Amino acid sequence: MTPIPSICRYSPMARVSAIAVAALLALSAATTVVASTDAASTDTVTSTTIAPAPQNIAIYPDEIGNVMATIRYMESRGQYGIPPNRGNASGAYQFIGSTWANHGGYAHAYLAPPHIQDERAALDVVRFLEQWNNDVSMIPVMWYYPRASREPALMDVVPVPSAGNVLTIREYQTRWLGVFATISGQPVPQTLSLGEAVGRLGAPPLLNQRDDGIVPMAYPVLGPSRLATPDCNALANDAEAQTDTSISRADIEAAGLCTAQAPAIIFGVKLQPIRAAAEGVVTAVNDQPNSDRPITVTITATNGLSYIYAGFNNDNQGTDDGGAPDHLRLTALAEVGRTVRAGQIIGFMGDTDPLPIGIRVDAPTDSTVVIDPNVIAPHLRLSVIDVKGNPVDAFGPAVDALFGSTCKAGIGQWSVPARSTFTAAVTVETTDNNNEVDSEWIITSTGQVQANGWGALISPNEQCTWVPAEPYGPGAGGSDQTPDSWGRDLNLAAQVWVSLALASDDAVPANFLRF
Repeated sequence: MTPIPSICRYSPMARVSAIAVAALLALSAATTVVASTDAASTDTVTSTTIAPAPQNIAIYPDEIGNVMATIRYMESRGQYGIPPNRGNASGAYQFIGSTWANHGGYAHAYLAPPHIQDERAALDVVRFLEQWNNDVSMIPVMWYYPRASREPALMDVVPVPSAGNVLTIREYQTRWLGVFATISGQPVPQTLSLGEAVGRLGAPPLLNQRDDGIVPMAYPVLGPSRLATPDCNALANDAEAQTDTSISRADIEAAGLCTAQAPAIIFGVKLQPIRAAAEGVVTAVNDQPNSDRPITVTITATNGLSYIYAGFNNDNQGTDDGGAPDHLRLTALAEVGRTVRAGQIIGFMGDTDPLPIGIRVDAPTDSTVVIDPNVIAPHLRLSVIDVKGNPVDAFGPAVDALFGSTCKAGIGQWSVPARSTFTAAVTVETTDNNNEVDSEWIITSTGQVQANGWGALISPNEQCTWVPAEPYGPGAGGSDQTPDSWGRDLNLAAQVWVSLALASDDAVPANFLRF
Protein backbone atom coordinates (compact mmCIF):
# COMPACT_ATOMS: atom_id res chain seq x y z
CA MET A 1 0.00 0.00 0.00
CA THR A 2 1.35 3.41 -0.94
CA PRO A 3 1.64 5.85 1.95
CA ILE A 4 -0.01 9.26 1.83
CA PRO A 5 2.50 11.65 0.25
CA SER A 6 4.14 14.27 2.41
CA ILE A 7 2.86 17.59 1.13
CA CYS A 8 5.07 19.82 3.25
CA ARG A 9 7.40 19.32 6.18
CA TYR A 10 7.18 21.64 9.15
CA SER A 11 10.08 20.53 11.31
CA PRO A 12 13.10 18.22 11.30
CA MET A 13 12.32 14.51 11.40
CA ALA A 14 12.14 13.55 15.05
CA ARG A 15 14.84 11.14 16.09
CA VAL A 16 14.30 7.81 17.87
CA SER A 17 17.25 6.34 19.74
CA ALA A 18 19.01 3.21 18.48
CA ILE A 19 17.69 1.24 21.45
CA ALA A 20 14.14 2.41 20.76
CA VAL A 21 14.46 1.49 17.09
CA ALA A 22 15.68 -1.97 18.06
CA ALA A 23 12.68 -2.35 20.32
CA LEU A 24 10.37 -1.22 17.53
CA LEU A 25 11.82 -3.71 15.08
CA ALA A 26 11.55 -6.52 17.60
CA LEU A 27 7.97 -5.69 18.42
CA SER A 28 7.01 -5.28 14.77
CA ALA A 29 7.65 -8.97 14.31
CA ALA A 30 5.41 -9.88 17.23
CA THR A 31 1.81 -10.95 16.76
CA THR A 32 0.56 -10.83 20.34
CA VAL A 33 -1.23 -7.72 21.57
CA VAL A 34 -0.01 -6.87 25.05
CA ALA A 35 -2.18 -5.21 27.66
CA SER A 36 -1.27 -1.56 28.21
CA THR A 37 -1.68 1.18 30.76
CA ASP A 38 -1.36 4.94 30.82
CA ALA A 39 -1.46 7.92 33.16
CA ALA A 40 -5.23 7.75 33.55
CA SER A 41 -6.11 4.06 33.58
CA THR A 42 -4.71 0.58 34.10
CA ASP A 43 -7.42 -1.19 32.13
CA THR A 44 -6.48 -4.07 29.85
CA VAL A 45 -7.46 -3.57 26.21
CA THR A 46 -7.63 -6.54 23.88
CA SER A 47 -7.41 -6.79 20.11
CA THR A 48 -11.18 -7.27 19.90
CA THR A 49 -11.88 -3.78 21.23
CA ILE A 50 -14.25 -1.69 19.12
CA ALA A 51 -12.87 1.78 18.46
CA PRO A 52 -14.98 4.88 19.20
CA ALA A 53 -14.91 6.09 15.57
CA PRO A 54 -11.43 5.14 14.32
CA GLN A 55 -10.39 7.43 11.51
CA ASN A 56 -8.38 4.82 9.60
CA ILE A 57 -5.32 7.03 9.31
CA ALA A 58 -2.69 4.42 8.52
CA ILE A 59 0.96 5.15 9.17
CA TYR A 60 4.10 3.32 8.13
CA PRO A 61 7.34 2.36 9.92
CA ASP A 62 9.19 5.54 8.98
CA GLU A 63 6.45 7.60 10.68
CA ILE A 64 6.93 6.13 14.16
CA GLY A 65 9.51 8.79 14.95
CA ASN A 66 6.87 11.42 14.19
CA VAL A 67 4.36 9.62 16.43
CA MET A 68 6.79 9.74 19.33
CA ALA A 69 7.69 13.37 18.64
CA THR A 70 3.98 14.22 18.71
CA ILE A 71 3.51 12.48 22.06
CA ARG A 72 6.50 14.32 23.50
CA TYR A 73 5.25 17.67 22.25
CA MET A 74 1.74 17.15 23.55
CA GLU A 75 2.81 15.78 26.91
CA SER A 76 5.87 17.81 27.88
CA ARG A 77 7.14 19.98 25.01
CA GLY A 78 9.99 17.47 24.79
CA GLN A 79 11.31 17.93 28.31
CA TYR A 80 12.65 14.63 29.59
CA GLY A 81 13.48 15.92 33.08
CA ILE A 82 10.00 17.02 34.19
CA PRO A 83 9.44 15.72 37.74
CA PRO A 84 6.17 14.08 38.82
CA ASN A 85 3.10 16.30 38.70
CA ARG A 86 0.07 15.98 40.95
CA GLY A 87 -1.05 13.02 38.85
CA ASN A 88 2.36 11.36 39.45
CA ALA A 89 3.26 11.60 35.75
CA SER A 90 6.81 12.55 34.80
CA GLY A 91 9.30 12.68 31.96
CA ALA A 92 8.88 13.49 28.28
CA TYR A 93 6.02 11.03 27.77
CA GLN A 94 4.36 11.65 31.17
CA PHE A 95 4.39 8.08 32.46
CA ILE A 96 2.84 7.55 35.89
CA GLY A 97 4.82 5.43 38.32
CA SER A 98 2.66 2.30 38.01
CA THR A 99 2.88 2.35 34.22
CA TRP A 100 6.59 3.10 34.22
CA ALA A 101 7.08 0.17 36.64
CA ASN A 102 10.78 0.81 37.35
CA HIS A 103 11.66 0.40 33.69
CA GLY A 104 15.41 0.12 33.22
CA GLY A 105 15.86 0.20 36.98
CA TYR A 106 14.68 3.82 37.33
CA ALA A 107 12.01 4.59 39.94
CA HIS A 108 10.38 7.33 37.83
CA ALA A 109 10.46 8.16 34.13
CA TYR A 110 12.09 11.56 34.62
CA LEU A 111 15.10 9.92 36.31
CA ALA A 112 15.85 7.84 33.22
CA PRO A 113 18.03 9.16 30.36
CA PRO A 114 16.22 10.11 27.14
CA HIS A 115 17.02 6.91 25.27
CA ILE A 116 15.48 4.82 28.06
CA GLN A 117 12.32 6.93 28.05
CA ASP A 118 12.18 6.61 24.25
CA GLU A 119 12.58 2.84 24.57
CA ARG A 120 9.70 2.57 27.02
CA ALA A 121 7.41 4.78 24.93
CA ALA A 122 8.27 2.82 21.79
CA LEU A 123 6.98 -0.36 23.41
CA ASP A 124 3.52 1.14 23.85
CA VAL A 125 3.46 2.90 20.48
CA VAL A 126 4.09 -0.35 18.61
CA ARG A 127 1.58 -2.26 20.73
CA PHE A 128 -1.13 0.28 20.06
CA LEU A 129 -0.42 0.41 16.34
CA GLU A 130 -0.58 -3.38 16.11
CA GLN A 131 -3.76 -3.40 18.14
CA TRP A 132 -5.51 -0.83 15.96
CA ASN A 133 -4.24 -1.94 12.56
CA ASN A 134 -1.77 0.97 12.32
CA ASP A 135 -4.54 3.55 12.81
CA VAL A 136 -2.62 6.46 14.33
CA SER A 137 -5.85 8.18 15.41
CA MET A 138 -6.10 5.70 18.28
CA ILE A 139 -2.66 6.50 19.71
CA PRO A 140 -3.88 9.66 21.52
CA VAL A 141 -6.93 7.83 22.89
CA MET A 142 -4.79 5.02 24.26
CA TRP A 143 -2.19 7.42 25.63
CA TYR A 144 -4.65 9.76 27.30
CA TYR A 145 -7.40 7.46 28.57
CA PRO A 146 -7.57 3.93 27.08
CA ARG A 147 -10.85 3.16 28.78
CA ALA A 148 -12.51 5.44 26.23
CA SER A 149 -11.56 2.98 23.48
CA ARG A 150 -14.18 0.62 24.94
CA GLU A 151 -16.68 3.21 26.13
CA PRO A 152 -17.30 5.80 23.39
CA ALA A 153 -19.38 7.98 25.72
CA LEU A 154 -16.18 8.84 27.56
CA MET A 155 -14.72 10.50 24.46
CA ASP A 156 -16.47 13.74 25.40
CA VAL A 157 -15.50 13.72 29.07
CA VAL A 158 -12.48 15.35 30.70
CA PRO A 159 -10.77 12.43 32.46
CA VAL A 160 -9.49 12.90 36.01
CA PRO A 161 -9.64 16.72 36.08
CA SER A 162 -8.12 16.60 39.58
CA ALA A 163 -4.85 15.59 37.88
CA GLY A 164 -4.88 18.82 35.88
CA ASN A 165 -6.52 17.57 32.67
CA VAL A 166 -8.66 20.13 30.81
CA LEU A 167 -9.29 18.50 27.41
CA THR A 168 -11.88 15.85 26.65
CA ILE A 169 -10.51 12.70 25.03
CA ARG A 170 -11.95 13.76 21.67
CA GLU A 171 -10.42 17.24 21.97
CA TYR A 172 -7.07 15.71 22.88
CA GLN A 173 -7.32 13.33 19.91
CA THR A 174 -8.13 16.19 17.55
CA ARG A 175 -5.25 18.34 18.77
CA TRP A 176 -2.88 15.35 18.78
CA LEU A 177 -3.69 14.54 15.15
CA GLY A 178 -3.23 18.17 14.22
CA VAL A 179 0.24 18.23 15.79
CA PHE A 180 1.08 14.93 14.09
CA ALA A 181 0.05 16.33 10.72
CA THR A 182 2.13 19.44 11.40
CA ILE A 183 5.24 17.54 12.48
CA SER A 184 5.09 14.86 9.80
CA GLY A 185 3.94 17.03 6.91
CA GLN A 186 1.34 14.34 6.25
CA PRO A 187 -2.12 15.87 5.76
CA VAL A 188 -4.67 14.12 7.93
CA PRO A 189 -8.14 13.61 6.43
CA GLN A 190 -10.61 16.00 8.00
CA THR A 191 -13.88 15.04 9.63
CA LEU A 192 -15.90 18.25 9.67
CA SER A 193 -19.01 18.31 11.80
CA LEU A 194 -20.92 20.70 9.53
CA GLY A 195 -20.14 18.83 6.35
CA GLU A 196 -18.03 19.57 3.32
CA ALA A 197 -20.67 21.78 1.69
CA VAL A 198 -20.52 24.32 4.50
CA GLY A 199 -16.78 24.60 4.02
CA ARG A 200 -17.36 25.92 0.52
CA LEU A 201 -19.53 28.84 1.52
CA GLY A 202 -16.83 31.28 2.54
CA ALA A 203 -18.84 32.08 5.65
CA PRO A 204 -17.48 33.73 8.81
CA PRO A 205 -16.12 31.24 11.34
CA LEU A 206 -18.31 30.71 14.37
CA LEU A 207 -16.34 30.25 17.59
CA ASN A 208 -17.83 28.57 20.62
CA GLN A 209 -16.91 30.30 23.86
CA ARG A 210 -15.32 27.98 26.40
CA ASP A 211 -15.22 28.01 30.18
CA ASP A 212 -12.20 25.71 30.60
CA GLY A 213 -9.44 28.22 29.89
CA ILE A 214 -8.83 27.03 26.33
CA VAL A 215 -8.78 29.86 23.80
CA PRO A 216 -11.25 29.51 20.89
CA MET A 217 -9.55 30.55 17.69
CA ALA A 218 -10.00 30.88 13.94
CA TYR A 219 -6.93 30.01 11.88
CA PRO A 220 -5.21 33.37 11.30
CA VAL A 221 -3.63 32.91 7.85
CA LEU A 222 -5.41 32.55 4.52
CA GLY A 223 -4.01 30.26 1.81
CA PRO A 224 -0.98 27.90 1.83
CA SER A 225 1.00 28.28 5.06
CA ARG A 226 3.06 26.41 7.63
CA LEU A 227 2.48 26.30 11.35
CA ALA A 228 5.91 25.93 12.95
CA THR A 229 6.46 23.06 15.36
CA PRO A 230 9.98 22.99 16.75
CA ASP A 231 11.62 19.64 17.38
CA CYS A 232 11.90 20.27 21.10
CA ASN A 233 13.48 16.87 21.74
CA ALA A 234 16.28 17.52 19.27
CA LEU A 235 16.90 20.97 20.70
CA ALA A 236 17.15 19.62 24.20
CA ASN A 237 19.25 16.54 23.64
CA ASP A 238 21.04 16.43 20.30
CA ALA A 239 24.13 18.40 21.26
CA GLU A 240 26.18 16.80 18.49
CA ALA A 241 23.87 18.30 15.89
CA GLN A 242 24.45 21.85 17.13
CA THR A 243 26.36 24.11 14.77
CA ASP A 244 27.44 27.72 14.84
CA THR A 245 24.10 28.68 13.30
CA SER A 246 21.99 26.39 15.52
CA ILE A 247 19.68 27.81 18.14
CA SER A 248 19.76 26.54 21.71
CA ARG A 249 16.89 25.30 23.82
CA ALA A 250 17.23 28.44 25.93
CA ASP A 251 16.86 30.66 22.86
CA ILE A 252 13.81 28.71 21.73
CA GLU A 253 12.14 29.04 25.12
CA ALA A 254 13.03 32.74 25.22
CA ALA A 255 11.04 33.05 22.01
CA GLY A 256 8.12 31.43 23.81
CA LEU A 257 8.35 28.10 21.99
CA CYS A 258 8.55 24.61 23.52
CA THR A 259 6.61 25.95 26.49
CA ALA A 260 3.07 25.44 27.72
CA GLN A 261 2.23 29.03 26.68
CA ALA A 262 3.72 28.99 23.19
CA PRO A 263 2.74 31.50 20.52
CA ALA A 264 1.61 30.32 17.10
CA ILE A 265 4.22 31.05 14.43
CA ILE A 266 2.98 30.62 10.88
CA PHE A 267 5.17 30.94 7.78
CA GLY A 268 4.00 32.09 4.37
CA VAL A 269 4.86 34.72 1.78
CA LYS A 270 4.96 38.50 1.80
CA LEU A 271 1.56 40.17 1.47
CA GLN A 272 -0.31 36.99 2.40
CA PRO A 273 -3.58 37.94 4.17
CA ILE A 274 -3.66 37.67 7.97
CA ARG A 275 -7.03 37.03 9.61
CA ALA A 276 -8.33 37.87 13.06
CA ALA A 277 -8.23 34.75 15.24
CA ALA A 278 -11.08 35.92 17.46
CA GLU A 279 -13.51 38.78 17.69
CA GLY A 280 -12.71 41.76 19.83
CA VAL A 281 -11.74 45.41 19.84
CA VAL A 282 -8.47 46.74 18.44
CA THR A 283 -6.64 48.08 21.49
CA ALA A 284 -3.21 48.82 20.02
CA VAL A 285 -1.64 49.37 16.60
CA ASN A 286 2.08 49.91 16.36
CA ASP A 287 3.34 50.81 12.90
CA GLN A 288 6.30 53.16 12.85
CA PRO A 289 7.55 53.65 9.28
CA ASN A 290 11.32 53.75 8.79
CA SER A 291 11.93 52.08 12.16
CA ASP A 292 13.24 48.63 13.03
CA ARG A 293 10.30 47.87 15.29
CA PRO A 294 7.82 45.17 14.25
CA ILE A 295 4.38 46.13 13.01
CA THR A 296 1.91 44.78 15.55
CA VAL A 297 -1.83 44.80 16.10
CA THR A 298 -3.49 43.88 19.40
CA ILE A 299 -7.12 42.75 19.46
CA THR A 300 -8.66 42.33 22.90
CA ALA A 301 -11.69 40.10 23.42
CA THR A 302 -14.49 40.91 25.82
CA ASN A 303 -13.13 38.26 28.21
CA GLY A 304 -9.90 40.27 28.56
CA LEU A 305 -7.65 38.07 26.44
CA SER A 306 -5.42 40.04 24.07
CA TYR A 307 -4.31 38.58 20.73
CA ILE A 308 -1.04 40.17 19.62
CA TYR A 309 -0.20 39.84 15.93
CA ALA A 310 3.39 40.61 14.92
CA GLY A 311 5.14 40.35 11.57
CA PHE A 312 3.12 42.48 9.16
CA ASN A 313 4.58 43.70 5.88
CA ASN A 314 6.47 46.98 5.49
CA ASP A 315 7.93 46.52 1.99
CA ASN A 316 6.76 47.41 -1.48
CA GLN A 317 6.05 44.31 -3.52
CA GLY A 318 9.22 42.47 -4.53
CA THR A 319 11.52 44.63 -2.40
CA ASP A 320 12.95 44.97 1.10
CA ASP A 321 12.71 48.74 1.05
CA GLY A 322 10.66 49.21 4.23
CA GLY A 323 8.58 51.79 2.39
CA ALA A 324 5.26 50.05 1.83
CA PRO A 325 2.21 52.34 1.75
CA ASP A 326 -0.48 51.92 4.38
CA HIS A 327 -2.69 49.64 2.28
CA LEU A 328 0.12 47.06 1.89
CA ARG A 329 0.74 46.95 5.63
CA LEU A 330 -2.61 46.83 7.41
CA THR A 331 -6.27 46.93 6.36
CA ALA A 332 -8.89 49.47 7.34
CA LEU A 333 -9.83 47.28 10.33
CA ALA A 334 -6.51 47.92 12.10
CA GLU A 335 -7.67 51.04 13.91
CA VAL A 336 -7.77 51.41 17.69
CA GLY A 337 -11.32 51.16 19.01
CA ARG A 338 -12.66 49.31 15.99
CA THR A 339 -14.59 46.06 16.35
CA VAL A 340 -13.09 43.12 14.45
CA ARG A 341 -14.75 39.75 13.90
CA ALA A 342 -13.05 36.36 13.70
CA GLY A 343 -11.86 35.61 10.18
CA GLN A 344 -11.71 39.22 8.99
CA ILE A 345 -8.48 40.34 7.33
CA ILE A 346 -6.46 42.78 9.43
CA GLY A 347 -3.23 43.04 7.44
CA PHE A 348 -0.58 41.38 5.32
CA MET A 349 2.29 39.07 6.24
CA GLY A 350 5.85 40.34 6.19
CA ASP A 351 9.19 40.03 7.93
CA THR A 352 9.05 42.80 10.54
CA ASP A 353 8.88 40.45 13.54
CA PRO A 354 12.46 39.74 14.73
CA LEU A 355 11.99 36.00 14.88
CA PRO A 356 15.12 34.32 16.25
CA ILE A 357 17.23 32.64 13.58
CA GLY A 358 16.98 28.87 13.58
CA ILE A 359 13.43 28.10 14.71
CA ARG A 360 12.35 27.38 11.16
CA VAL A 361 13.98 24.88 8.92
CA ASP A 362 12.25 24.88 5.58
CA ALA A 363 10.05 27.95 5.26
CA PRO A 364 8.33 29.26 3.23
CA THR A 365 5.62 27.00 1.86
CA ASP A 366 7.40 25.39 -1.06
CA SER A 367 10.61 25.29 -3.07
CA THR A 368 9.77 28.16 -5.40
CA VAL A 369 11.32 30.73 -3.07
CA VAL A 370 14.80 30.43 -1.56
CA ILE A 371 15.41 32.28 1.69
CA ASP A 372 18.85 32.81 3.13
CA PRO A 373 19.00 30.99 6.50
CA ASN A 374 20.39 34.15 8.08
CA VAL A 375 17.39 36.34 7.26
CA ILE A 376 13.88 36.51 8.64
CA ALA A 377 11.31 34.54 6.66
CA PRO A 378 7.85 36.07 6.21
CA HIS A 379 5.72 34.92 9.11
CA LEU A 380 3.03 35.80 11.60
CA ARG A 381 3.70 35.42 15.31
CA LEU A 382 0.40 35.28 17.20
CA SER A 383 0.71 35.55 20.98
CA VAL A 384 -2.12 35.55 23.52
CA ILE A 385 -1.94 37.15 26.96
CA ASP A 386 -4.49 37.51 29.72
CA VAL A 387 -5.55 40.82 31.21
CA LYS A 388 -2.63 40.71 33.67
CA GLY A 389 -0.10 40.22 30.86
CA ASN A 390 0.49 36.53 31.49
CA PRO A 391 1.08 34.44 28.34
CA VAL A 392 -1.60 31.94 27.35
CA ASP A 393 -1.16 28.98 25.00
CA ALA A 394 -1.79 30.01 21.39
CA PHE A 395 -0.12 27.07 19.65
CA GLY A 396 -2.63 24.43 20.74
CA PRO A 397 -5.70 26.45 19.73
CA ALA A 398 -4.00 27.28 16.41
CA VAL A 399 -3.51 23.55 15.77
CA ASP A 400 -7.17 22.95 16.57
CA ALA A 401 -8.22 25.76 14.22
CA LEU A 402 -5.97 24.47 11.44
CA PHE A 403 -7.15 20.90 11.83
CA GLY A 404 -10.81 21.94 11.80
CA SER A 405 -10.67 24.33 8.85
CA THR A 406 -8.16 22.86 6.37
CA CYS A 407 -9.55 23.03 2.82
CA LYS A 408 -12.43 25.32 3.88
CA ALA A 409 -13.00 28.65 2.17
CA GLY A 410 -11.69 31.33 4.54
CA ILE A 411 -12.79 34.51 2.81
CA GLY A 412 -16.09 36.08 1.77
CA GLN A 413 -17.73 39.40 1.08
CA TRP A 414 -17.63 40.12 4.82
CA SER A 415 -13.84 39.86 5.10
CA VAL A 416 -12.67 43.47 5.11
CA PRO A 417 -14.28 46.91 4.57
CA ALA A 418 -13.06 49.34 1.94
CA ARG A 419 -10.60 52.13 2.58
CA SER A 420 -11.69 55.67 1.84
CA THR A 421 -8.77 56.22 -0.57
CA PHE A 422 -8.04 54.50 -3.87
CA THR A 423 -4.72 52.93 -4.87
CA ALA A 424 -3.39 50.68 -7.60
CA ALA A 425 -4.42 47.04 -7.23
CA VAL A 426 -1.68 44.51 -6.39
CA THR A 427 -1.65 40.81 -7.31
CA VAL A 428 0.18 38.41 -4.97
CA GLU A 429 0.95 34.88 -6.11
CA THR A 430 0.56 32.01 -3.64
CA THR A 431 3.10 29.21 -3.49
CA ASP A 432 1.05 26.14 -4.27
CA ASN A 433 3.50 24.38 -6.61
CA ASN A 434 0.62 23.66 -8.97
CA ASN A 435 0.55 25.53 -12.26
CA GLU A 436 -2.89 24.12 -13.02
CA VAL A 437 -4.46 26.08 -10.17
CA ASP A 438 -4.71 29.85 -10.54
CA SER A 439 -4.00 30.76 -6.93
CA GLU A 440 -3.46 34.36 -5.95
CA TRP A 441 -4.61 37.21 -3.76
CA ILE A 442 -5.61 40.58 -5.18
CA ILE A 443 -5.34 43.60 -2.92
CA THR A 444 -7.90 45.77 -4.65
CA SER A 445 -7.83 49.51 -5.28
CA THR A 446 -9.92 49.95 -2.11
CA GLY A 447 -7.52 47.93 0.08
CA GLN A 448 -9.80 44.91 0.21
CA VAL A 449 -8.83 41.33 -0.68
CA GLN A 450 -10.07 38.90 -3.26
CA ALA A 451 -8.67 35.37 -3.51
CA ASN A 452 -8.50 32.77 -6.28
CA GLY A 453 -8.02 29.01 -6.09
CA TRP A 454 -5.92 27.80 -3.20
CA GLY A 455 -5.56 31.39 -2.06
CA ALA A 456 -9.19 31.32 -0.88
CA LEU A 457 -8.75 28.21 1.27
CA ILE A 458 -7.30 27.56 4.72
CA SER A 459 -4.09 25.50 4.51
CA PRO A 460 -4.91 23.91 1.14
CA ASN A 461 -3.16 20.79 -0.10
CA GLU A 462 -3.54 18.14 -2.79
CA GLN A 463 -6.11 16.30 -0.68
CA CYS A 464 -8.62 19.14 -0.87
CA THR A 465 -11.54 17.83 -2.90
CA TRP A 466 -12.68 21.27 -4.04
CA VAL A 467 -11.18 24.58 -5.13
CA PRO A 468 -13.28 27.69 -5.84
CA ALA A 469 -13.87 28.22 -9.54
CA GLU A 470 -14.39 31.97 -9.07
CA PRO A 471 -12.77 34.66 -6.93
CA TYR A 472 -13.91 34.94 -3.32
CA GLY A 473 -13.98 38.12 -1.25
CA PRO A 474 -15.58 41.58 -1.21
CA GLY A 475 -17.16 42.24 -4.60
CA ALA A 476 -16.75 38.57 -5.56
CA GLY A 477 -17.90 35.15 -4.35
CA GLY A 478 -18.31 33.78 -0.87
CA SER A 479 -21.10 34.32 1.61
CA ASP A 480 -22.53 37.80 2.09
CA GLN A 481 -24.42 36.64 5.18
CA THR A 482 -23.17 37.64 8.62
CA PRO A 483 -24.44 36.80 12.10
CA ASP A 484 -26.94 39.23 13.59
CA SER A 485 -24.42 40.11 16.30
CA TRP A 486 -22.20 41.77 13.70
CA GLY A 487 -24.62 44.65 13.61
CA ARG A 488 -23.49 45.72 17.08
CA ASP A 489 -20.05 46.99 18.02
CA LEU A 490 -18.31 45.26 20.90
CA ASN A 491 -17.59 47.14 24.11
CA LEU A 492 -14.82 46.19 26.49
CA ALA A 493 -15.48 46.47 30.20
CA ALA A 494 -13.97 49.53 31.84
CA GLN A 495 -11.69 47.38 33.98
CA VAL A 496 -10.25 45.78 30.83
CA TRP A 497 -9.30 49.17 29.43
CA VAL A 498 -7.86 50.18 32.79
CA SER A 499 -5.81 46.98 33.01
CA LEU A 500 -4.50 47.48 29.48
CA ALA A 501 -3.55 51.06 30.28
CA LEU A 502 -1.80 50.08 33.52
CA ALA A 503 0.08 47.13 32.03
CA SER A 504 3.68 48.26 31.78
CA ASP A 505 6.36 46.71 29.61
CA ASP A 506 8.05 45.47 32.77
CA ALA A 507 4.97 43.45 33.67
CA VAL A 508 4.71 41.68 30.32
CA PRO A 509 7.07 38.83 29.31
CA ALA A 510 9.68 40.11 26.86
CA ASN A 511 8.46 38.06 23.93
CA PHE A 512 4.88 39.27 24.40
CA LEU A 513 5.46 43.00 24.60
CA ARG A 514 2.94 45.32 22.99
CA PHE A 515 5.47 47.15 20.86
